[in-house]
Amino acid sequence: MVDFSISPLAVLSAFADRQVKLPLRLSDNDVGVILDDLGADVITIDVNSYRSDADAEAIAALLVNAVNHVAGLKPWEISHG
Repeated sequence: MVDFSISPLAVLSAFADRQVKLPLRLSDNDVGVILDDLGADVITIDVNSYRSDADAEAIAALLVNAVNHVAGLKPWEISHG
């Protein structure tokens, strides 16, 4: 079996190398938009509006939580900006 594990430092470094400051977060203004800690857009889920707003937001939240978790960031340690 292949080991796909990655260290939190590697995740933080990979995003930092691409000018993305973790933690990620959801936009307060736009549904399905994921921002970095500085408020810069990282990705928009379902740009063609094939899914409901609730589904797009749920997918975005899952991705935000997954990335932040793999980066070793705890929810209670995260403060944006």
